[in-house]
Amino acid sequence: MPDITAVIPGFTGQVITAGHDRYDEVRSIWNGMHDRRPAVIARCGNTADVAAAIAYARHYDLVIAVRGGGHSLPGFSTCEGGLVVDLRPMNKVTVDPAARVATVQGGALLGDLDRAAQDHGLVVPAGVISHTGVAGLTLGGGVGRLMRRFGLTIDSLRSAEVVTADGRVLRAEQDRHSDLFWALRGGGGNFGVVTEFEFALHELPARALTVLSCYHDLADAHRVLRLAEQVMSAEPADELLWTSFARKAPPRPWLPAGLAGRPGIMSVIEWSGDQRPGQDDGHRLLSELRAELLPLASDLGVVPFGQIQTEGDEFFGPGLLSYVKATFADELTDELIDVVSARGALIGSEVSQIELLSMGGAIRRVPPDATAFPHRTASWLVNIPASWRSAAQTEREIGWVRDSYAALTPYCRGGGYVNFMDRDEQAGEQAAYGPTLRRLQAVKADYDPDNVFRLNQNITPLSQDAVPDGQVTPSGGGRQVAAS
Repeated sequence: MPDITAVIPGFTGQVITAGHDRYDEVRSIWNGMHDRRPAVIARCGNTADVAAAIAYARHYDLVIAVRGGGHSLPGFSTCEGGLVVDLRPMNKVTVDPAARVATVQGGALLGDLDRAAQDHGLVVPAGVISHTGVAGLTLGGGVGRLMRRFGLTIDSLRSAEVVTADGRVLRAEQDRHSDLFWALRGGGGNFGVVTEFEFALHELPARALTVLSCYHDLADAHRVLRLAEQVMSAEPADELLWTSFARKAPPRPWLPAGLAGRPGIMSVIEWSGDQRPGQDDGHRLLSELRAELLPLASDLGVVPFGQIQTEGDEFFGPGLLSYVKATFADELTDELIDVVSARGALIGSEVSQIELLSMGGAIRRVPPDATAFPHRTASWLVNIPASWRSAAQTEREIGWVRDSYAALTPYCRGGGYVNFMDRDEQAGEQAAYGPTLRRLQAVKADYDPDNVFRLNQNITPLSQDAVPDGQVTPSGGGRQVAAS
């Protein structure tokens, strides 16, 4: 073990080790499943600090974890006995409203970006929990409520500043380090530490969405989800997004108290276009859908974008124990709906769910080989996240996710979404990256041949065989790996 009290050469940020009064605070991450103790936490203030921290870790043969928002479900944002490159102090967002460009540091959260962009009536399509890190979400692709209208988050990425394993600082964009730029858009954190993103911004003049929220009994699952399939397979306007969940009814003002905690189908149908009640296409469409759905309870109204982006923040707050599996489907078949209904009836935690998220729209119009994200032609993202509060629930909740995933798999097209995968995926590389894997391995060999950045859904370089988790790579990949 190196002398962890030593100053990191060239580092101007804050170095935190065990015994520091903030050590427990800054080592914690969103998923309470992963309680790890890194040897060094390097809280970086600038790009040069990131390069210095990487050099230090490599000199002492320490595994490197990279932390932005700390939302990595498998716990890749931290490590046991290694070094955490903590980007949270680098959280500045700068918006140029005339050019419609946002410059975002690697430690910024979605809330930071949303607020800065919305000040000018602009948005970047991103996720739905505001304390998620921009970096991790973007590098995996970036799904969210505006993706059918404006594409995945990576589709708005114009360039990225990257610190590579050998300490180089590169600007990757369409005509410079284009292979790296391609790989960063869906290939996860495999190629370096991204310290700055440049995004194209999109107008959302009304700064609000029209939202229909509905609750149905599980007995109505077929009627609700068949309608979802019918509406979304007809290729509706990009402004329409349909998400349905098998879950326990959460406490909501519009839900009768007697429904709270009861397993059912929750649907959230959103329109991101004009939202003048009684005048626009969105309000009229959602009113018609509510009449056809006949929910037990529902709510239809206009919700400010900043509000809807934070509505799940407390419910999905830090400290929950969480585990996830996800895949993709071409359609919501009767067999798939049967499984969703049956597995929904077995949900334990009030925070666990099976999510069916509509894709298509602008996502599908990007050529499949334009970025490393390989799932553009899928119609639905099938996400099975479990979250719970007591360790006594862990075995049951993980078992429920695994069994639900196994039951759904025969009726799905396969593949996995990088940001919704855990550490125990079988053939994880192939599931996450599919037909882009070989090309990603070639880029990995160019920019990280020693697999220094491997705490992620890892891509092994073409020149290096995969090494089982916990073993040391012969080329100095680090002597410790975060525990599962």
